[in-house]
Amino acid sequence: MMHFIDCRGLKCPEPVLKTKQALDKPGAGEFEVVVDNVTARENVIRFAKSRNREAGWNQEGDLFRIKIEEEKNHGGDGLEAEITPKAVEVDFENPVLLICNDAIGTGSAELGQMLMRNFIYTLTKSDNLPGTIIFMNTGVKLCVEDSAALDELKELESKDVRILACGTCLDYYNLKDALSVGEISNMYDIAEMLMNAGRTITV
Repeated sequence: MMHFIDCRGLKCPEPVLKTKQALDKPGAGEFEVVVDNVTARENVIRFAKSRNREAGWNQEGDLFRIKIEEEKNHGGDGLEAEITPKAVEVDFENPVLLICNDAIGTGSAELGQMLMRNFIYTLTKSDNLPGTIIFMNTGVKLCVEDSAALDELKELESKDVRILACGTCLDYYNLKDALSVGEISNMYDIAEMLMNAGRTITV
């Protein structure tokens, strides 16, 4: 039996939370989740995959219909395959670094941005790297094209530091298409990671 979840008009993290509530029910089978924006589509599919369920989607006008299978589906149903970032992983050994601004401190914005770039540059030279860096609010501006810290963040990513940028924040600043390092995340994954991290450091 196919269950229907209507998430039209809902903002992050509600589509993921409603999907989680449905999938957590005993004997949950197949689901169709309807959302009206790309960010919600990506978040729901990522969450479904984290629960070992295959998910595909098709578009009808401004709506996205996401089909979540009970078991992995190997094709043939006309759904477009979705390639998504890996599900949230908890790192108990390395700290999670939370960056919510593109500058450090208050006062001169120019000085604050210079300090932030120097901080990220210094991380690339450190033997003690964070396992994950989460960027929120204006912090996501550090992850986009033309960012002064972009090369340093790419270097950190090459050293297996996971870079996550808040999708809602990218949407708010109209920067989603400009993301140049890391992957788009959502509030559910971010909250889970922060609550389960061995150590969290906020800059």
